[in-house]
Amino acid sequence: MFQLRKYHGERVQSLTYDDGKKAFSVGIITPGEYEFGAIKKEVTTVTSGKINVWVEGVEGWKAYNMGENFTVPGHKNFKFKVDEISSYICFYE
Repeated sequence: MFQLRKYHGERVQSLTYDDGKKAFSVGIITPGEYEFGAIKKEVTTVTSGKINVWVEGVEGWKAYNMGENFTVPGHKNFKFKVDEISSYICFYE
C-alpha cells in the first residue's frame, strides 16, 4: 500500500499510496534538473515552491507555482527543473 521511492541519488523522494483503486504520491524535490518516465497519466499539483516542467512532445519548459497543476500523459518522458526545494502531490490515472 505505501512505498517510499528515492530517485536521483535521493534528491527526489516520494511516498506513494496504491490500494488498487486509488494511487497517488506526495514528494519533495531538491534543487536540480531530473528526468522521469510516466507509465500512467499523472495529474500533479505543486504544493510548495515552483517546478519547471518539460513534457515529451510539448515544446519548451513551463513553470508551475504553488497551487497550480499540470498533466503528464501516460508513456511519456518528462523533466523537472527546480531552483528551490519544492513539493507536490501527484494522482495516477
